[in-house]
Order: sequence, then structure tokens, then C-alpha cells
Amino acid sequence: MEHKEDLMDNEGHSEAAGGTAVSGAGHDARMAWWREARVGLFIHWGLYSIPGGIWKGEEIKATYAEHLMLRARIPVGEYGKLAEELTAERFDAAEWAALAKRAGLKYLIFTAKHHEGFSMYDTALSDYKITRRTPFGRDPLAELAEACREEDVKLCVYYSHAMDWYHPDSQGNTWDYPGNIGAYDEVEDWIGDEDKRSRYEHYLQSFALPQVKEILEKYGDIGLMWFDCGHKLTEEQGAAFVRQVREVQPDCLVNRRVWREPFGDYGNTSDNQPYVRVPREDWESINTLNDSWGYKVMDTNWKTADEVLRQMADVLSQNGNFVINVGPMGNGAFDPMSIKLLEEIGGWMEQNGEAVYGTVASPIGKPAWGRCTRKGSTLYLYMFDWPEDGRLIVPGLRNRVCHAYVLSDPGRAELTVTRLGSDDISILLPSRPAEALLPVVAVELIGEPDANPVRLLQPGAHPAVFGAFDAEIIGPFLRYDTGKKDHDNLINWRHPEDEAGWVFRTLEGGTYTVSVVYSADMAFSGGFALSIEERGSGRPFAALTGGPVRSTGGWARFEALLLGQVTLPAGGEFLMRLHAVEAEAEQPVVCVKQMVLERRQ
Repeated sequence: MEHKEDLMDNEGHSEAAGGTAVSGAGHDARMAWWREARVGLFIHWGLYSIPGGIWKGEEIKATYAEHLMLRARIPVGEYGKLAEELTAERFDAAEWAALAKRAGLKYLIFTAKHHEGFSMYDTALSDYKITRRTPFGRDPLAELAEACREEDVKLCVYYSHAMDWYHPDSQGNTWDYPGNIGAYDEVEDWIGDEDKRSRYEHYLQSFALPQVKEILEKYGDIGLMWFDCGHKLTEEQGAAFVRQVREVQPDCLVNRRVWREPFGDYGNTSDNQPYVRVPREDWESINTLNDSWGYKVMDTNWKTADEVLRQMADVLSQNGNFVINVGPMGNGAFDPMSIKLLEEIGGWMEQNGEAVYGTVASPIGKPAWGRCTRKGSTLYLYMFDWPEDGRLIVPGLRNRVCHAYVLSDPGRAELTVTRLGSDDISILLPSRPAEALLPVVAVELIGEPDANPVRLLQPGAHPAVFGAFDAEIIGPFLRYDTGKKDHDNLINWRHPEDEAGWVFRTLEGGTYTVSVVYSADMAFSGGFALSIEERGSGRPFAALTGGPVRSTGGWARFEALLLGQVTLPAGGEFLMRLHAVEAEAEQPVVCVKQMVLERRQ
């Protein structure tokens, strides 16, 4: 496979590895504010914000600017001099908290100490801190605590507990401290080394754990301690941080990255992961407005507000929380583009926040036209694609509808609703609302939702796309890729027993062409075999094969391979299975991104 930068974001470490998941009445009470909030603001600010990814006039080739010290292997003494430039003349805690509130973001996560080891608060455990080493000389965490209380924004704190590139006994810095644990070492690489293990345990006991205790004792109520890179700890070490938080502030939440699954009050995905397999009932997705978390001068790969809101809608529809990151500049100000995007998002929230706060997962799955959230007996339909004919098919909804309207419409004008059968309704929509950003349709039901989440092939000529991350997979080698941009596919398809399956149903009968979208770095004689059968009875409707597989020119280059066509009746539920034929066993031979069913006219 192609080389991929190691971003140390717990990728590949979300599987259950021991311990007991948090649950019960006490857990639910702690989680109540977080489940209501649904959206938050992450702020990455540190010494790395001053160079912005540039060192000695050259851009350091790293996706994340906050990894500058590691990627450029900058000595501690040299890197620490950046503190002399941290004047932060434009830092204004009240402005940060007010902007979070205007953007509709209910909690704020501030980086008290990142991997670089510089404390961005007034710690008593080190003089390597913002109040001692910088011209700024103030405690931004104390000021933020007060500002967040004023704006009713929940203050949360990020703390890099597993790595500290300044501390001589921690992990990561092997250029100043050659005997240290390496930044990319697994626990198994050092646990048997008495010197590394004992020095690292000394760092945790004498510095990291006391700093966590200090933060929790010094700055009032903290909603969440957000830990990072916990996969670099042993289970016992991860548990020590959970205990430390609980001892000082029992109601403070702890995220999964304190160690691995099933630790923490809720689950985390990897960074910037738009495609997910939901890790547990409560989970969180964190996303940057461009690519880097810390401020990076050369990073101009900005998302649009519409793209951010669509990512948010996808997360909310699966019962997740969505956190947007900003990396302030070294002077303490947010860059103009981040401000613009947050203001646009805030304008949307002002009209549509009802579809966000306190909502839970979609009872109707992922409709082809967008996403859905629920609050009580009301569904909120996020319209990624406004139907050209104005006829919106809402799948899987058995309830009677008492009221449907466009959420941003001040008059909430009644929309006409027609039942199409026992499981589906049609809503006649007006012309697309004038606002440029994502419109939402509210549907008020009689009673709690009674829904069928099985995907419906929407009537009409639009292709039905079945994504890799929506498949259920079995087999010895087949796996989901990272879910990050351009990695929303299935990998390691190397064995005939590897199989992906998708369930769907039809409202109308019809004939469909069936294609698989795949990539391969080399050709091989085998191909794909696909079957479609009636769900439950197993009655076959199709058995298609396609191949041979040819090279697409690389793992990231995808092509469509036509497998054939199938005729399906109306009103059925079906299981579509895909597996490889005569795959080679010694190496990954193919990646699959999606299946496409397109109705023939």
C-alpha cells in the first residue's frame, strides 16, 4: 500500500482491548450536558503557532503544524526559544468564548499542553510555561475559564498525557534523549526495557498525573479532560489517569483516547475522519477547517461551511458529537478564514440549531438525499440534495405526520404529505430556500418514531451508491480503511472468503445495472462475484461475475467495473453480497470503494 504519514491519532487502536465500558446512572448523569450540546470548538494553540509550520525559512512537510518539533527534530534548547516570541498581543479570551457562542458551539476544548511539552497555563510543576517564559506572561486558561462562564460555554481541557517532547523521561524526543521511547514505538517495543519503562513511569507519576490534578483543582468545573495518544500507554497507566480525574472532579468526562476501547466516557474516531464505523453509542468526531490543527501558514485547503455542516449532519445522524478545530496564530488571534467560516456556521445554527442540540441518531438510516436526526417525535431532514421535482421520499417512516415544514421558514408553512405505503411517505417541497447553506425539513410525528432503517432504493434515475463503510464484512483479511479523505474503502481483499454485504429494499420494481468501484496496483486473473437474494427467504435474484481485474494505476485510483444487470420486484428487502474470485493469497490485490446500482429507463 502507499506510504501514509503517521499522525499518531490512535488510528487502528479503537478496538476493544480489555477493561470494562463505562455505563450506568452515574455515567448518564455525567454525559447529560455533552449529549445535549452535540457541537464544540477545539483550540490548538502553543509554541508551534508562532512558526506556523515554517522552520528556518523552509516549510516542514508535515500535515499537522503542531508536530513541527518532532518532524524537524528541533533540539529542546532551540525550540524553547520560540517562547520569547510569544507576545500574544491579540489574545482575547472573551473574544474566543464569544465567537464559540456565536458559532453555536456549546463547549470549548483548550490545549493546556500538547506533545511539544510547553504548558499553556500557570503550572507549579515546571517553569517551561507561558507565564514564565513568554513576554505575554499571562494565564490564558484562567482567562478562558472566566470567559466561558460568562458566555455559558462549557470549558474543557486537552492534555497530552502520553507524550512530552521536552521532558527527558517521556516519549517522542530521541534526538535530545537517545534512550527515550520513540514517538512511533508501540508499547510492546519498550515494556520489556527496564530503563525506558521505569523512567517513563517516573514521568507519569511525578509530572503528567500531577499536572492533570493541578488543572482540575485550579480552574473550576471542567466539563471534559481530553487526552491523546493513549494507545502509547499500558492499560494500568491509562486507568491511572481515569482515576485521577474521578478523584478530583467525579463529574468531569474522560475521552476514549485516555487509553483504548473501552476506556473513557465516550468513543473517539481518528482525526478528520469523515467516514466512520460508529465505535459505541456515545462518540465524537473532531475535524479541522483546513488540514492542520495548529496554525499553519501554508495550509490553505479550507473546507466550505456547507462541507463542514454536511460532515456535522452525518455525525449527528449517527448519535455522535461534532467538534470543529481552530488553530489561532501566534499573536493569539483567529485567522480571518476561520472567523468567516465560524460566522457562517453560526448563522446557520441560529436558524437550524433545533435540528442539532439534544438530538439523537436517525431512525431511518442514511437516506440517499441527506441525513436525519431526531428529537422526541420530530425528525429533522438535512437536505444534501433538494429534489428537482420537489417530491421528497422519506423512507422507512410508518408514523402519521401531523406537521412538516422547512425549519428556517419563519411561518413554518405546512408541506403536503402523502403516504406511499406502510413504510414510506412523500413530502411536496417548495422551491429550494434562498439561503446557500444546508436546508433542513422538520417532520413532526404522532407518537415515537416507528421506522424501518433498511436503505430504500429511491425511485427515479439517480444511481444508488452503497459505500464501503456501510457494508458488513466477514473474512480473514478484509478490513475497513481509515475512513479519512480518499480512504473510504475496503482494503486487504485477498481471499475468496472475504465478503462485503449490503441490505436494501425497493419501493418500485425495475432493472438495474450493477457496478463495483475498485482500485488495484496490479492486474490479476480473478475478478468479483456478486449475488443478490431476498432477505429472509434467501431466494436468489442475481449471480453476477466480472473480471479479470486490471491495474488501475495505484491504490488511490478507482475505476468502475460493470458486473451486469438485475431485475428486482417492488416492495422487497434484499441482501447484496460481493466477494473476490481467485484472489491471490500473498498480498492485498484490490480495494473496493462502493457498489453502484443504476436503474435502466
